[in-house]
Amino acid sequence: MSAEGTRLRVALIGCGRIGAHTPERLRATAPPGWIPVSHAQAIRSTPGLELVAVCDVEEEAARTTAAQLEVEAWFSDYREMIRALRPDLVSVATRTEGRCDAVEFAAANGVRGLHVEKPLGRSPAECRRAVGALERAGIPVTYGTTRRWMDVFRLAWRMAQSRELGELRQLTIEFGRAPLLWTHPHSFDLMVWFASRPDPVSVQASCALDPADVRGQLVDADPAVENAWVQFTDGFNAAITCAPGLNVRLAGDRGSLTVAADGARLTKQARTHADRPYFGPPQPVDFTAECSGTQRAFRELANAVLGRGLCGITPREILLSNLLGFACAWSSLQGGRRVCLEDVPDGLTITGRQAKNYA
Repeated sequence: MSAEGTRLRVALIGCGRIGAHTPERLRATAPPGWIPVSHAQAIRSTPGLELVAVCDVEEEAARTTAAQLEVEAWFSDYREMIRALRPDLVSVATRTEGRCDAVEFAAANGVRGLHVEKPLGRSPAECRRAVGALERAGIPVTYGTTRRWMDVFRLAWRMAQSRELGELRQLTIEFGRAPLLWTHPHSFDLMVWFASRPDPVSVQASCALDPADVRGQLVDADPAVENAWVQFTDGFNAAITCAPGLNVRLAGDRGSLTVAADGARLTKQARTHADRPYFGPPQPVDFTAECSGTQRAFRELANAVLGRGLCGITPREILLSNLLGFACAWSSLQGGRRVCLEDVPDGLTITGRQAKNYA
């Protein structure tokens, strides 16, 4: 059910690429279900939501974005914005540094719902602190792992849950040698989402890291994940490989699904004979991208705030997916040995730096 007929006032923190300004290259190349990807565009295209203010630490960015979006109020301090306007919803699209602070402040100051960009934080301690604030406030939250909210991935999830594939055994993610904070929060979220019992047993990974970027528990970089292997308590396994193509593959006892080319296609393979190990040729599965993943996240957030449904994610899932990322980095720092989530130091901090830019 939509939020149409009810007006919720939304304030945006962060006027960068994800917050408000989608690069033209992404607009031109993204498969169905991706556009609009920016928070501002998704808010403005969701019935019942009104973007009432934007905020950025760079005053010029805030002022310019407000003018472009025809939003009257702009701020350079999100605390001032929240205190002054008391918005119903807050959208957090900042850099990762300081994101947990914004989540905590919003949760403690009367905001009724939050949409938070990924990753949540730069250390396990930050993430636990922010999730604790969300749970204490008891407010709905959605998260910027866009694939979870897209029609094609939701169809794949429903097919897996219906046991069309038999017992689900493995999720394989082919994102190339992608960076841990910039890209793989999507991967860890998919792992948690598709696992029937998301309780990891162990994590083993290798990341490309310059030793000069590591100082104790500080990693001043965004490590490229070369491979990762996660085992869950229910026998489900998840793997990240360095294969390119942006494909996500689900394998069960009786068949497999592939969400190909970042959501452009969905195919299914099934056993041709019950007593043979072979799957038949891939068959296309029809789907319709009714809206973008970001739009659906805001729709579900609005409906949850209005008591019309639940969000498609919980704070615990958000925390768990972030902890999986830190465990991958910690495993790599330990020479690639298997680690458990409780082995990862709370103070392990990954800055997400790539040259002069930060996740």
